[in-house]
Amino acid sequence: MQDVVKVSQLLSDKSRDIHIKNSFGYIDLSRKGLTFKQLKDILKYTKLTIKELPNIIAISERQLLRYKDDQILRKDISDQMIQVAQLYSKGYSIFEQELHFQEWMHSEIQGLGFEKPINLLDTSMGIQILINELGRLEHGIVS
Repeated sequence: MQDVVKVSQLLSDKSRDIHIKNSFGYIDLSRKGLTFKQLKDILKYTKLTIKELPNIIAISERQLLRYKDDQILRKDISDQMIQVAQLYSKGYSIFEQELHFQEWMHSEIQGLGFEKPINLLDTSMGIQILINELGRLEHGIVS
């Protein structure tokens, strides 16, 4: 629960009157778009790097480095990164230690066909598969 609150606070933006209080707040933010600063905050929270982003979202590292903090990202990129932040929140909560979850994200997981979870972040379907896998782990079902 604490991690969910942390993500809500991380993504709220007083300057644009965006306050994440429920799922509809995330939808509103997706539609309005994340700022580049919010993207950097997500990277800091997830420990992902700018170099890893082109494998997750449809934008090059070079393009990203041209952005200013207040520049608004496209709706598809915003939506993807909000989902990534929510996934990490759930993972941090289940694994209880951020480092353990990050190690899991870079490990070949049998239940995922020996795929590394980090390689599935590029689609919403991949993120949903990871959320389902975390749900199984949370309930003690090892796949």
